[in-house]
Amino acid sequence: MTHANAIRHPARRQSMWQGGSDWRRPLHPALLSVLLVLGGCAAGKTAHAPVAFESHPWTFRDQRGARLISEHYDIFTTIRDPQLVRLLPELMETAFSHYQQRVPPGKQPTERMQVYLFATRAEWADFTRRFTGPRASIFLKVRNGGYSERGVSVIEYTRHQTTFPLMTHEGFHQYLYHYVNDQVPAWLNEGLAVMFEGQRWIGSGAPVFDPHYNPARHNALAEAVLADKLFPLRELLDTHAGNVIEHSSRTVATYYAQVWALVLFLEQGAGGKYAAGFHRMCDQLRSRDIEQFARASFIWSPRTRYSFGEALFRTFITDDVAQAEQEYRAFLRQRFVAGR
Repeated sequence: MTHANAIRHPARRQSMWQGGSDWRRPLHPALLSVLLVLGGCAAGKTAHAPVAFESHPWTFRDQRGARLISEHYDIFTTIRDPQLVRLLPELMETAFSHYQQRVPPGKQPTERMQVYLFATRAEWADFTRRFTGPRASIFLKVRNGGYSERGVSVIEYTRHQTTFPLMTHEGFHQYLYHYVNDQVPAWLNEGLAVMFEGQRWIGSGAPVFDPHYNPARHNALAEAVLADKLFPLRELLDTHAGNVIEHSSRTVATYYAQVWALVLFLEQGAGGKYAAGFHRMCDQLRSRDIEQFARASFIWSPRTRYSFGEALFRTFITDDVAQAEQEYRAFLRQRFVAGR
């Protein structure tokens, strides 16, 4: 990976509603650093050098904003808070380095990844209608205003504690699209993305990332376990996140909490017996042949219905899904509801 202060200048992508830019301005470091602790990293806090970026004027309709250009990102925002704006490249570039650790890249795009962060729901909705066209009605159902489409992340700002986790969640989907493989089963795609939501805030400064710290997902999961409202494992492996948003808020919350906990379980549960297979699966996501592995295992099985998500699980984790579900549910009870 190229050092963050040595910014690449690939072919410039023309984005929608792009304002003027002055490429002669010198780079400057962000004033704030992000401290991250992610799965696979040391338990202590690790400081990172400030990330270099360029800042230029940008407008969306009649709203003045900023365009922030860093090594891997082209960020467009109508946010006016200068401290928050300066933090955005720092947040995304540091998260990017951890995306690579979690799932190794399999390709190198020639363009930076685009992120749009809007100050209001109205701006976000207006952009969404123009950007997604006939499919806009689907995206407008998204709560808290965040999605990735065709490798572009589009986020509505609400507050730091909500927006920053949303940016790094969608940022992981974006990373898979550009650097790995956009054909990843929903349970794994979403489960890994939720790992990047966990952030602890120190005063008004930068967040500290921790994949295990996610109060909202933790509470949703505990409620589902206690109410016996969990998705069966085979259904979880087969469900597409796009179908879930049609259901109630509680069902949506349960789904995302469960796929997050499933990733934690595969890494840490059942005495660690699934960890090696899980990490091997993550490493193989960059292979364009990964679905062929899954289909091959299905052909020689007695199952009559093909599900990519389930087939991949059986290929890399275990063919005994029933046993894995028992262990998974035991893990959920022990980790999330013990003592309640």
